Amino acid sequence: MQLKMRALDEPGGNQMIKNKPVRMASVDIGSNAIRLFVGQKLKSGRIKVLEDKRASVRLGKDVFAFGRISAVTRDELARALKKFRRTCDSLGVSKIKAVGTSALRDSKNGRQVINHLKNHTGIRVDVINGHREALLLHRAVSESFDLRSRTSMLMDMGGGSLEVVLSKRGRIRFKESLPIGTVRLLAKVGVKGNYEDFAARVRTPIYLLRGHMFDARIQPVDLLVGTGGNLRSLGKLAYRLGLSRSRNRFTRHGLEVLTQKLFRLNLETRMKRFQMRKDRADVILPAAVVTLELMRIFDIKTIVVPNVGIKNGLFFESTDRV
Repeated sequence: MQLKMRALDEPGGNQMIKNKPVRMASVDIGSNAIRLFVGQKLKSGRIKVLEDKRASVRLGKDVFAFGRISAVTRDELARALKKFRRTCDSLGVSKIKAVGTSALRDSKNGRQVINHLKNHTGIRVDVINGHREALLLHRAVSESFDLRSRTSMLMDMGGGSLEVVLSKRGRIRFKESLPIGTVRLLAKVGVKGNYEDFAARVRTPIYLLRGHMFDARIQPVDLLVGTGGNLRSLGKLAYRLGLSRSRNRFTRHGLEVLTQKLFRLNLETRMKRFQMRKDRADVILPAAVVTLELMRIFDIKTIVVPNVGIKNGLFFESTDRV
């Protein structure tokens, strides 16, 4: 069934905006999961959160192993998007903005999948590149932190790629997208890989990143901010195990101890002991390795992990036009 939603720029859309508060939604179709954010922009300029949910659809398991998205995974994605669509309809959302990242842009049949989603859900998905992801990352974080008085490194740990942004006094000075996402690494190393198996694949890209930063004459980093579900999970685990004082901030030393504990356990034990879903318990290992290696190579002691991500940056960008 073809579903249709009137966009804000369609006839009558502007009149609708004037008559009632605007409710908008953003969807991030990542390599490990898809995420929905629904909010309402208030007259004060603040955002009221109406919905923030996740669906476990791992596009990367197909793309990074076989180069294309299977019909089974495509249909799973369509069902999840339909549920998101029903949520948006029930909340009176005026516009949905959806983007696809690493898995969709790397998939050989990505265009066919996007057309299928449009036909079955009414939602148009735009595939964005890594640099666009980095811009959205910066926008999301800048709404949570005042970046204008410091030099900050922002990292988004995705399933297909790692986005890194260097911000100085609130302005982007450098941005890069590295193909070392958690699902991509897992496809190459396997669930039984040890720390060095993963680290060997991430050290060279991160050292090259540091070299590029030095070429750009970036000053020492004052603040490291990490986004993504895996980093939030690492923060929660560090807090539960007494390795940090907050769920949203942990040290390199705390992460070193936590990483050792995680690698001592097999997948089933990690799921049971830490009450983790299977699709989190496997990718948490490469996420820990990438984060720890980045902190070691850049000599960063602490990372802050706010509850924001690409979907939030996309939402804020959309509301700029309202």
